[in-house]
Amino acid sequence: MHNDRKQFFVLALAFLMSMFFRSYFGVVGPMVAADIDLDPSRYGYAASAFFISFGLLQMPLGSAFDRFGAGTPMTVLMIVGAMGAALVAMAGTAGQLVAGQAVLGAGCAPIFMGVVYQFGSLGDGVAARKKIAAVSAVGSLGALFSASPMVWLSEVFGWRGAMLVAASAMALCAAGVAFQMGPPPQEGQSEEATESRPAGLVYLLPICLTLSLGGTFRNAWATPYLSGVFSADQRVSGFALTIVSAVGIGTSFAIPALVSRVSTRSIVTAGMAAATIAAFAMGVSPGSSIVAAVALICLLYSIGNLHPLVMAEAQELAPSKHRGLLLGFLNTLVFFGVAISSAVFGWIAQNEGGPSATFQIILFFTGGCLAIGLTAYLARPALRSVANQR
Repeated sequence: MHNDRKQFFVLALAFLMSMFFRSYFGVVGPMVAADIDLDPSRYGYAASAFFISFGLLQMPLGSAFDRFGAGTPMTVLMIVGAMGAALVAMAGTAGQLVAGQAVLGAGCAPIFMGVVYQFGSLGDGVAARKKIAAVSAVGSLGALFSASPMVWLSEVFGWRGAMLVAASAMALCAAGVAFQMGPPPQEGQSEEATESRPAGLVYLLPICLTLSLGGTFRNAWATPYLSGVFSADQRVSGFALTIVSAVGIGTSFAIPALVSRVSTRSIVTAGMAAATIAAFAMGVSPGSSIVAAVALICLLYSIGNLHPLVMAEAQELAPSKHRGLLLGFLNTLVFFGVAISSAVFGWIAQNEGGPSATFQIILFFTGGCLAIGLTAYLARPALRSVANQR
């Protein structure tokens, strides 16, 4: 039991670092651009390099998990990630920065999927989902640490010094994973293999593509929505996004408690249904109320917290021999969802009908995609395995 707690603590810190590095560039990016003299295109390359390498490695990592377990690949790549953060800190050119970001993305790539793979091996499906959701909740704090604390570190040590501190923290987490993360339990896998239903994974494909819509909207389009439709200034938009972030973190911590009382299927269904209805409702009149608009953004952002539950369900459906590979495929779809939704939102924004018409189309598109994901999810037959039932 004591070792289980240590393993949970180590994995939670590792996922916190992953979330930190996913978000930090939005804070220090302008400092980096000024120091290295990046033009907008090179800035974009540096920002995207992390996520490109992160996404491309999901399926190869899944295969590695199936062969070696999660511990060794996580340890090796987290050490690589610490080196990537150090490379970013020492970058003197745009090329070096992009390379450092790509290496850093590779270092963070195995962490979330490793958490799902490790805890997904438990014979008790409810316990697995609760632990995965709890690790995700703690990890969500990484986005907070990448904001004001990172700004403070950058003011004290400079952005390069702050990155070296973050690199050291990543290396310590890698050491923790190496010493505390044992092999996944074998007794859960044998039962899982007999009860797995890989065909059920097909029903999860649409929801994996659509869970990222809320994060894409919050990170890139929330401020243009509030400023363009409601004429909100920077102070109002900043306050609104603070509320959205707080609700997102609160939701992530509420989910583990709910898993013990409510089935995963009910939680995912309720969250997706609420976000779908809200998107269509605001699409009818996108400028009706800024309070309603902020509430919608909170809902859209919060459905991203359903991702760990969906992945936990997926690992219960997958055959044990190929569980890592299938999890990697589904996780890759999430990143495809980010890329596709970002491109579509940008294409819609080019219309000349004004902000209200633009966001009306975006919200209807979002609601339609969420409805498709929810419909497919509800069409999936419920699990009947004793180990995986609630």
